[in-house]
Amino acid sequence: MDFVKLVYDELERENINWEVKGLIDSNKKIFTLGSDSKLIGRIFELLITVVLESIAEKTEYRLVASESQTVYPDFNLVNDRTGDKIAIDIKTTYRRRGARGNLSNIGFTLGSFASFLRNNTKNIQYPYNEYSKHYVIGFIYDRVESAAEGRIINIDELDETIAPYANVEFFVQEKYRIAGDKPGSGNTENIGSFKTNQSDLIKLGFGPFSFLGNEVFEDYWKNYPKYRESEKKYTCLEEYFDWLDRNRIDTSEIRASYNKWRKQIQQGTNQVIYTNIFEEELMDEANIAEDSKKYS
Repeated sequence: MDFVKLVYDELERENINWEVKGLIDSNKKIFTLGSDSKLIGRIFELLITVVLESIAEKTEYRLVASESQTVYPDFNLVNDRTGDKIAIDIKTTYRRRGARGNLSNIGFTLGSFASFLRNNTKNIQYPYNEYSKHYVIGFIYDRVESAAEGRIINIDELDETIAPYANVEFFVQEKYRIAGDKPGSGNTENIGSFKTNQSDLIKLGFGPFSFLGNEVFEDYWKNYPKYRESEKKYTCLEEYFDWLDRNRIDTSEIRASYNKWRKQIQQGTNQVIYTNIFEEELMDEANIAEDSKKYS
């Protein structure tokens, strides 16, 4: 199943408008929303559920929401005939800017590296080894601080009401492709996305593990030191390669792939996206990028 293509196809068919301005009660009163990031994240999750349900109806899969917010992933596509499972996590973040207005790095946390990656059944809906794919559906947006929370308006005032967010960019990617080599925050055991302030690179899944592969991604994070470990085997990919060398594992191929990725990044975003990215997959990735622009 080409999940990424299915998502973009269903988005086009459903013609979803990401702009939600309020909640409506049974008396048809509309309560306006503020820019709280947890609330906005939940709005995006509700909107994308329609798409996921439609995909399940058109395939051999059924959609299963996780039993708890602390259980990975947010949604599961389950094929009862084959036993196959696909993990889907919804991630949202808002753009941050520095003192001079320059865009800061866009960051997501991508789940724990100290639970199901090391213990097949810990904090996960189904055993980790039963999943064939792990996807992230992501939203990047601007917070609108001037949005007034809790006002009651009538339907005829809706057009004049400010939504709590703007300039939404949307993407679907396999998790390993957008993962970085650092935790999402200093004192937690969550995988962080790769560091970039260029959303096009995230949409195309141009993280370091896109060149190294999913197996290297899983091995790296399975063995990444926990926060309280005093002696750390490694804290970045270069140190990971050295650790493998000390364990008599040949790293020449993955070092070459990593250096190729770094070279591509240094060449600049436009050249990465439109000329060199994913040499054997360029046309497929270009189609995905074009689809993503329709919903940004």
